[in-house]
Amino acid sequence: MWVLRELVRLLERVAIVFVLALVLATIFAAIGSGSFETALRRTCLGLGCLALLMGGIGRNSNFERAATYSPTERFWGRIPGTSTLDRQGEDRTLAPGATFFLTGAALLALAIFAL
Repeated sequence: MWVLRELVRLLERVAIVFVLALVLATIFAAIGSGSFETALRRTCLGLGCLALLMGGIGRNSNFERAATYSPTERFWGRIPGTSTLDRQGEDRTLAPGATFFLTGAALLALAIFAL
């Protein structure tokens, strides 16, 4: 069950970064002279390389601490009810470095092969 939960979290983070790439590409296409497709390709390449660099930094970095859900949960508290995406006790999790690496690889693959 933890594998499915971590895959959903990974897909969620990839989707968030892709939406960020879409927003930035829209801004770059509006102020630049190129097309939206060119701006999206360049933005996906830039964010993908940045995510790969963040994934290669290693354990116990600021990026790893920011990628966990616990600081947000500590600040806002738990929402009443049970979610299947929440960690329970000592469940296994995907390392944030791996999440950054896979997100960067997905964006680079999108920029190189799909756009």
